[in-house]
Amino acid sequence: MQAERLDSWLSFTIRDTEGVGVDLPKLAKLLGTLSSTFYAIARTELGVPPDRPGPRTNAEDLLAGLRLARLEPGSAVLELLPPEQAVQSSFDFRATADDVAFEFVQELRRIASGETVAPERTWIRRQVRNVITDAGDIGAVAEVRFNPQHRVPRYFDAGPLEVQVNARELPEQERPAPSRRTRRVIGHAYMVDVEPGKQRVRLKLTDGRDLTLDIAAREGELDMTKVLDRPVEVEVEEEMMGDASARRVATEISVLSSFPGAAAAPKSLVELMREQHLPKDRPDYRELATAVWQTKAELDEFEQFLRASRAAGG
Repeated sequence: MQAERLDSWLSFTIRDTEGVGVDLPKLAKLLGTLSSTFYAIARTELGVPPDRPGPRTNAEDLLAGLRLARLEPGSAVLELLPPEQAVQSSFDFRATADDVAFEFVQELRRIASGETVAPERTWIRRQVRNVITDAGDIGAVAEVRFNPQHRVPRYFDAGPLEVQVNARELPEQERPAPSRRTRRVIGHAYMVDVEPGKQRVRLKLTDGRDLTLDIAAREGELDMTKVLDRPVEVEVEEEMMGDASARRVATEISVLSSFPGAAAAPKSLVELMREQHLPKDRPDYRELATAVWQTKAELDEFEQFLRASRAAGG
């Protein structure tokens, strides 16, 4: 039994528990948070945002679909197995379940040492801290031991990786400096607020989420009656705290003039070529496309935007 435990892939031990046994709701919460955290890390390994909405993909399941092999009595010990590998040949990417578990352990180490979080990893840091907070509801100390299946250069240690965290006294986390980004979203404007100085628009996005945006001052003259109950494309300026949005402002709103299935396109190909200053001689579109979308993740994000644009009038 001891030899088998030493060879386990990932163990999560909670010490200094109170009483006999573990309260089931607390254990269920911990397991749910742990699973969500591994999926968030898996998305970053696949090159997509960790908080990507929508159902989990097969690729994410392959990297983050943890399995509980054993729950030992005494100090709560969770013995975890990596995802099933039966369908691994169906995918072509370099990330593995070891990579996801390794990043989880590394983030635990950064938290335990009080290391400042990198702006692009704010979401991951928040998720891992939530795991430790949930563990703190069960016991005072959390220990994680990771034994990689494959020895690869990414792991600096030839043996298992171990980290211990005081689950009830986590170091204070320094807030990252704010930054700004601009993106475009598609949605149905189903509510507007036209109070002077507080103009806002509320969208139903194509993935089902609601999004409320303040209207920038330069959009103050926009006739909101033309936006209400219409499909729109909105340019959004976001103030980011790490990878989390703290404030969103709509800087430009365009009412979509064409619905799916319209009899005629709003503009001809000649008009589009003229507006976009396209050359008369046809360029190498494959070369241009690979220059714009250098990774599969970037192409997937663009395809998702196209699907949202086409579904906006539905």
